[in-house]
Amino acid sequence: MNDQETPMDEITLTEMLKEIFAHNKQMQDFISLQQQKLDEKDQRIAELGKQNLLLINSFEAKYKNIQVESPQPDMAGVNETLAKGLLTINRTIESGPKPIIRQFRLMLFPEQGRSTDYYRVVLTRLIWGILGFAFLIIAYLLLDKLIK
Repeated sequence: MNDQETPMDEITLTEMLKEIFAHNKQMQDFISLQQQKLDEKDQRIAELGKQNLLLINSFEAKYKNIQVESPQPDMAGVNETLAKGLLTINRTIESGPKPIIRQFRLMLFPEQGRSTDYYRVVLTRLIWGILGFAFLIIAYLLLDKLIK
């Protein structure tokens, strides 16, 4: 033995080894207990997985043949709205500007303004025009006799 080594007696060494073995045994027991719990949990997870697969398979089998049939849509409202819209469009087109029609008419009296002064002026001019035309015809006939 060296000077720096401390001598250990046999009793102390035996006690220390007993403590180490006891501690090692406790650790082994704890590890085996934890492993057993872990195995139980894994087994429970596997059982739940099997149950989930069974539920999924039963769900798929149950709802595999379900057919959803929707009722025919009611298009009456849409058709009515569409018909009203088309009717409005047709009315708008019909009431829109009309094509210009050229007409040549001789009118003594206008279609819009119905003024009595206008009638008096037109009739006065008409009478003077007829008298003037008659005077020209008479003058032509008289001058034609004179010239012959």
